[in-house]
Amino acid sequence: MSRPDLSRLMAGAASALVLMAASSTVWATQVRAPGEQPAANTAEAGLWGMSEETETYARRRGDRNNDPALNAYVSDLTCRVAGEHCKDIRVYVMDRPVFNAMAMPNGYVEVWSGLMLRASTEDELAFVLGHEVGHFLEEHSFERLRTLKNTSTALLVFSLGAATAGVYYQVDVSALIDAVYLSSMAGYMGYNQSHESQSDQMGLDMVHRLGLDASAGASIWGNVKAETAASSFRRVRNSEASGSAFRTHPLTVERIAALSTQAKALGFSGTDADDRKRYRAIIRPHLAGWIEDEHRHRDFGRLLHLLDRLGADGEDLGLVNYHKGEVYRRRREEGDDLLAVTAYRAAVAHADVPVAAYRELGALEARTGNTGAAREALTQYIRLAPQADDLWIVEEQLSRLEGDKA
Repeated sequence: MSRPDLSRLMAGAASALVLMAASSTVWATQVRAPGEQPAANTAEAGLWGMSEETETYARRRGDRNNDPALNAYVSDLTCRVAGEHCKDIRVYVMDRPVFNAMAMPNGYVEVWSGLMLRASTEDELAFVLGHEVGHFLEEHSFERLRTLKNTSTALLVFSLGAATAGVYYQVDVSALIDAVYLSSMAGYMGYNQSHESQSDQMGLDMVHRLGLDASAGASIWGNVKAETAASSFRRVRNSEASGSAFRTHPLTVERIAALSTQAKALGFSGTDADDRKRYRAIIRPHLAGWIEDEHRHRDFGRLLHLLDRLGADGEDLGLVNYHKGEVYRRRREEGDDLLAVTAYRAAVAHADVPVAAYRELGALEARTGNTGAAREALTQYIRLAPQADDLWIVEEQLSRLEGDKA
């Protein structure tokens, strides 16, 4: 991002915060009407302008997913959920391995890959989108400003200080803007329990109106809670909101129970295998990259739980089992070599197996003394990846194994 871009983002933040601090601030209380924008010279207008700057930055980010088909699908689903407010909303899919989505005050919505990877059906994705659209329609971010008025000066100083640091101390400006970008979202999107409950109800109502399964709300949050409980890190297991980037969506038992009760009142029939297959087909082109991104957390327990769910319907088993093998190979606990070999063997039995599985399987088979299977796996890797950058390394491995054979 250029310094002019930085200045505009900071200026937008400063404008919003100055307006927040003004004693004559006017606060919105009514539900948003289609096409409605805040009146000029109000705190809402300042926050709207700040959101526009944030949207401009999000549009240019390198982690924005630009696949036309995927974005068209998510935008269409969001439009169906939003109904008459469809034209007020713009959607960006972001390749970020965190379960999260957010609707900003000006109507731009981010949907993160960590959410799409964990949704099992369109119903579940639609519920989360409906929840975020609910925040937008009820103008919860404007209500949130009331609780931030007393901290506006401190945040303004931080924003201006960040800009100064970028100019005079030559810090990493892109990393700095990332901090401001994420902090600004976190700051005015820390919704309270009332906001969350209201948006949950709206999300369920929107899903039900579309003829989708209202049990999707309890289902997706229940899965995320179970994944959290499987974490390798105690701090994550003890956190009720580890599935959310900004800890605004507590994964309490009470909340999930409330969603189940509301779904029963609306009536639901549950999803079937065809629903899951249709949704998987939509995200399949991105599945490999999204799962690979999840490895960056090095939370092996959570990732194994996620992979088990992804493979539960018997689809994409080459890819899923390959990544299970990768978890065991990278974790390196006692017994993980044999677990990895088992996973890689399961992976190569399927047509969708990544070719790298043969290389890793060959190396581990050799390490565990199964030289015949090692030669077979490495030979297959060379056959399937004749242009691989590491081909010479694999050929040397295979040559040593052939020498041992002789």
